[in-house]
Amino acid sequence: MQFPLSGRMAQVRRTVWARRLCVASALLICLTGGSLPGRSAEAQTATVRKSDNLLPHFETVDGRQVLYVEGLPFTVLAVEIPWMDLVYGRYAETLQAYDYLYPAAEALGLNALKVPIKWSMVEPEKGAYDFSYVDHAKSMAEKHHLKLVLNWFGHYASGDGTIYRNLTGEVFAPFYIISDEKTYARAVDGDGVSHHNTVSYDYEPVIEREVAAFRAFMEHIKRVDAQTRTILMIQVENEIAVFGADRQNRKLWRDHSPASNLLFAEKGFTDDLRYSAWRFSSNWIRRVTEAGAQVYPLPFFLNYVGGKLADWMVGGAPGEDVATYLENCPFISFVGLNLYLPPESSVNDFRTALTAYRVARNLPAITETNSDRSPVAPRLAYIAIGEFGAPIFAPWALNISYPTSFQPYVLPDGTFAHGAPALRECYASLSKALPQISYYAGTEKLKVFLSRLPGRSFAETKDVNGAKVTVAGEEDGQAIVIHPLPHEFLIVGYRCDVSLWNEQFIWPSMQRVHVEKGHWMGNRWQRDGEPDYGIDQARRTLSVTLDAPQAIRVYW
Repeated sequence: MQFPLSGRMAQVRRTVWARRLCVASALLICLTGGSLPGRSAEAQTATVRKSDNLLPHFETVDGRQVLYVEGLPFTVLAVEIPWMDLVYGRYAETLQAYDYLYPAAEALGLNALKVPIKWSMVEPEKGAYDFSYVDHAKSMAEKHHLKLVLNWFGHYASGDGTIYRNLTGEVFAPFYIISDEKTYARAVDGDGVSHHNTVSYDYEPVIEREVAAFRAFMEHIKRVDAQTRTILMIQVENEIAVFGADRQNRKLWRDHSPASNLLFAEKGFTDDLRYSAWRFSSNWIRRVTEAGAQVYPLPFFLNYVGGKLADWMVGGAPGEDVATYLENCPFISFVGLNLYLPPESSVNDFRTALTAYRVARNLPAITETNSDRSPVAPRLAYIAIGEFGAPIFAPWALNISYPTSFQPYVLPDGTFAHGAPALRECYASLSKALPQISYYAGTEKLKVFLSRLPGRSFAETKDVNGAKVTVAGEEDGQAIVIHPLPHEFLIVGYRCDVSLWNEQFIWPSMQRVHVEKGHWMGNRWQRDGEPDYGIDQARRTLSVTLDAPQAIRVYW
């Protein structure tokens, strides 16, 4: 008998079969002196390749780039926290504004927080540095067993202006730069209007100052974190663009300052978007990241606005283009996608958006996505991480819901609401086998199963490294199935039934089959329970039920 769909009768039958199989196994253990026939669990394990380099870094594994942390493959399961309540002129007073989010992040099952660090906080006076907030974030993360991804916010391009939006909590560049537009020239739009809140990166003084500040930032990280390795990666800037959020206005597609106009003509450019991407990448971001890498070579990455302004361009804002940045910035590990989608988005919508970011050496990642009540984030996570090998998945933000308002994961009193339980289920399941998922992601040895549309029941069959696997689920259940060796399966997921076909699933071969619930501790499998499963000998089928988030290992 097969179990294509869950239900009360199927549940009863599975439980009875599982108990019968357990009784038979117990009798066999007695007859064989205390162990089942076959090799030991340790001998059966398909371990992942370890690294002697304990710093966060990327390694090439069978032609794929894999993030390693503490010597093992890793995926950052994060959510971002905001920056607006860190108020310019009152940074010391507001330092602890987001402290309540750290215990909430730990309880949600995150392994990291994405934390913005504003340049204006790091360099309050020219050449004088203050790393109080960096140290505070690191201390809070370690207290709550979290890693950190730090976002270097020297430039923020999702509002009016890029170096500040207002003069309270939205100050990004230091005030000595904001107040001195003679030394630090401003960008000029296509009508010849200078924008006080948008600095020009075609003049050396601002680049020299930011390079110096970023170098000092990385020197401090190396000094305080080289041993503890709490800080995993650095996001450099936020949604790079020229003037800000008005992305459809062609007069804002490049800087028209005298220096920019001269260089635009000298280099023979005719396309404003191409010029902006080339100039930002080759002169600004390259120099910032090179300075940081010379000090302490953590992985650096960029995040781009979801969308498209030109057929040739991958990036949703003037100044963005994946291929151009990867070519001109050798120390950029990847360019992530900030992808916000309607609640009804399909799996094909996810795949289409991520596939567009498979450019040159880029590794698609989700650096921002829905943080509301919709099922987008937990469904997108399985696709991004399992099928595309995304090194980071991070909705924005913990206490602010977007794109739908008033549906945050965490309320002001620290309690969970709205989409938090669904994200916790997703992250809890992935965490039970994270090194293995990270290692096999994007290969034929790993397949992702979920409904095409949210909220629908589904049943689909796929070939997983030569094995036939069927998964049936409902209520946004989903599964990842890994088949690393001919005699081993690893199943991760929830609210679904998984059926495996193999010639071993018949008497007497079935005596050698082990079915265990547990989790991976690095490269070691830790058994922690008995799963709900049964074997249909007539069909050579082993079926397991994953009601709550769990990992199940099948081997013989």
